[in-house]
Amino acid sequence: MHLGGHDGDQDETGAPLLIDSHGKAVVDPVWALLDYTLAKSGPKPLLIEWDNDVPEWDVLSAELIRAEGALVLV
Repeated sequence: MHLGGHDGDQDETGAPLLIDSHGKAVVDPVWALLDYTLAKSGPKPLLIEWDNDVPEWDVLSAELIRAEGALVLV
């Protein structure tokens, strides 16, 4: 399963548009969706993509720890 941060924008009608940018932390609603999905499916391989604006290791490590925690809860 792929996890990544997103950028917010609007479509031509002004509706919210979330663009998978791989340049920010994964947001809480995505982590909640991951927890829900893993509870239904069981453990799955996870990939956190952070390709742009890569932060310091402590931020990346926190994402890893949170992903590992989601797998432990399954």
